Amino acid sequence: MSSELDDILDDLFHGCAFAAFVELAIEQKGPPDMEATRQRAFRYYEEELARKNRLREG
Repeated sequence: MSSELDDILDDLFHGCAFAAFVELAIEQKGPPDMEATRQRAFRYYEEELARKNRLREG
C-alpha cells in the first residue's frame, strides 16, 4: 500500500492536484470547491511542464 501511495504522489499531476487541494483547503478553512481545485491543479501542472521544458532547452 505504501508504495502505491508513493507512486501516486510521485506522479506530476497527482502531486499538483494534492498541492492544489491542500492550499485551497487552508485558504477556505475547510473542504475546497472541486472545480477550483481542478482548475488550480491543471494550472500548476501546466506551469511545471513549462518549467521543465525551459530547463531542458537550457
